[in-house]
Amino acid sequence: MKYRQINPIKQEPVKAVLVAIQVLILFALSGCSSVNPQRCDVSIRQSDETIIIGNLIRDASGSEYGAILVRDGHILDIGKINAIKSKAPNASVFDCSSSYISPGLINPHEHPDWSGGFPDPMTRPVYSHRDQWRGVAGPEYYKVEFERVEEDVQKFWIELRHLLSGTTTIAGSGGIEGLVKNAGGRPGDEERYFYLAEMETFPYGFDATEELSGFSCPLAPNESRDPRSHFLEFEDKPPYVPHIAEGTNCTAQIEGKFYLDYVSKNPERRYSLIHGVGLSRSDIERLKDLDVTLIWSPRSNVVLYGTTVDIPNALRAGARVAISTDWSYSGSYNLLEEFRCADHIDNTQWDDHLSESDYWRMATEHAAYSLDVEKLTGKLEQGLAADIMIFRKRTNDPFGDMVSSKVSDVIATFVDGELLSGYSGSFDLSKLPTQCSHRIGQHFICVDYAKDYSFSHEELLISNTNAVPLFSLDRQASCE
Repeated sequence: MKYRQINPIKQEPVKAVLVAIQVLILFALSGCSSVNPQRCDVSIRQSDETIIIGNLIRDASGSEYGAILVRDGHILDIGKINAIKSKAPNASVFDCSSSYISPGLINPHEHPDWSGGFPDPMTRPVYSHRDQWRGVAGPEYYKVEFERVEEDVQKFWIELRHLLSGTTTIAGSGGIEGLVKNAGGRPGDEERYFYLAEMETFPYGFDATEELSGFSCPLAPNESRDPRSHFLEFEDKPPYVPHIAEGTNCTAQIEGKFYLDYVSKNPERRYSLIHGVGLSRSDIERLKDLDVTLIWSPRSNVVLYGTTVDIPNALRAGARVAISTDWSYSGSYNLLEEFRCADHIDNTQWDDHLSESDYWRMATEHAAYSLDVEKLTGKLEQGLAADIMIFRKRTNDPFGDMVSSKVSDVIATFVDGELLSGYSGSFDLSKLPTQCSHRIGQHFICVDYAKDYSFSHEELLISNTNAVPLFSLDRQASCE
């Protein structure tokens, strides 16, 4: 939807009514997790240090009650509450003692500029390669309808959808500064991205079916073609994160083998692999030795191809697996929904092979590794960025609680130690900074619109009335 400036004299009453309606709708859809929501007691002081208290999830073993000391956007120290307070007696404090505190989620595969629309109702899991649903493999295949988001006010809404679910980093082309951290980049526009990563959607060309048509399955022993001609010319070599083997046919299988052959001969940079649906068993077993992280998008795979990559086999082979949403047209609206889809597939097809802590690791430390930022973010660890998600504690199992969480269970999201969003019922809003006064349903966001953006909060709400919702799962693609 292209944003249109509203005349402030003639249309102001209409604008006010539209905003009021949108706020009421969002309030209803944003949900309420509990009649008595878990509280975060806040004490804001004039200090460059912040203490966050709660049940800290530092590794897959569970949680431990403690405190995090944050300074200049980084985790300065972690430990017992009294010890941390004694090191920073004048720090601002967020005491969320009854809640879980996790590293912020990292989404290593999204398309922020292509994730604003609803799935095409004509989409069916009948494709064997992505060239088919994209309309470049012949007229016999139905071309799925999708469109690019052009306006900043729409891109903001897309990233806000992820931020409210606890996501602090998104990898993919496009996006907008000031909310989540963006990973990606093209030569000349690196400054738009917080982390540099070569996110390649078409490593074997816009029409891989045609480009690889001279090869057949099974491949001859010495047949090979690398994606070098599609590499971008970066001065340094950031992580290479391409879409590979997206489908089940011969073309997808060839992509998988050729790509891994290339990686084995050129080990000088970090490599990941998005999708991998068409990887053979032998290629899946190569991932660990080649140090290639498999980035899994289960919902999108099932929607388009009727199947997904064999994750239990990948884990048995020692592969590192991350999880991602892909885009709104066939993927999940946020990572919490992707967890549930992955768990559904695991329970119905793989006899509950995966644990809830597996999903947490896929969206934190493994996702960070896939983007070569594991020394910068992805864990609650000294020296790393204070990218933090706080969510409701319902049981003594933090990972089970996370997998069953909805957006309404996310109490707060911090990026570089700054509170950017939260659940209003968990805070005394009068104690928060003034930029946190912007309400969306039962949540708030901390934004200085006048300083950082060309639109206001009211214009954000009006411009996204028909966008993929922040809280509702209306028309989200099925995981069946």
